[in-house]
Amino acid sequence: MDQKPAPVSEGQPRVILTTPRLALRAATEADISVLQKLIFGDRDVMRFAFAGAPMADGAAEDFIRKFFTFGDRLTGMAVLTEKPGGDVIGFAGLSPCDALGTGDFEIGFVLARRAWGRGIATEIGEAQIAFGFEQLECTRLLGLVNPQNTPSVHALEKLGMRHLTTVADAKRGPRNVYAIEAGQWRRRAE
Repeated sequence: MDQKPAPVSEGQPRVILTTPRLALRAATEADISVLQKLIFGDRDVMRFAFAGAPMADGAAEDFIRKFFTFGDRLTGMAVLTEKPGGDVIGFAGLSPCDALGTGDFEIGFVLARRAWGRGIATEIGEAQIAFGFEQLECTRLLGLVNPQNTPSVHALEKLGMRHLTTVADAKRGPRNVYAIEAGQWRRRAE
């Protein structure tokens, strides 16, 4: 797995990290409508994400423009694609998170239905954790999840994250907070 950012090619979005099956890259204008259709407009996908309901096109576009990276930034949400064809299957990324009041980063992933049940969440989660500890030099990473989202809870636990507390988020509702410390991750990686 190569967690080092790839150089930016002229006209191509920056690839932030790759795994054997996946690439996480900066968003492009063309991704907005694709993400709206696959993710933000899909009731099943959005059931546990954000406010728990699909977003209207304008709200989804505003969200993408505010929270996704479109340039050289390595943090924020980015477009998750499947190799070798580059088909968009969701989004993921490391975003600043103040859920515990300590300025952590949160790993996150939201997958299109066609990517469910294939180990994609675990694969991108492992890559994000490695990237956060190795490249961003974080000391701890968080994962926030709707307590009813059993597949995502299972993915976070499989990544070695442990439940710390539950917080009430005004925009996202209740979220279980999972965490992994850099030292714990390094011991697991040995």
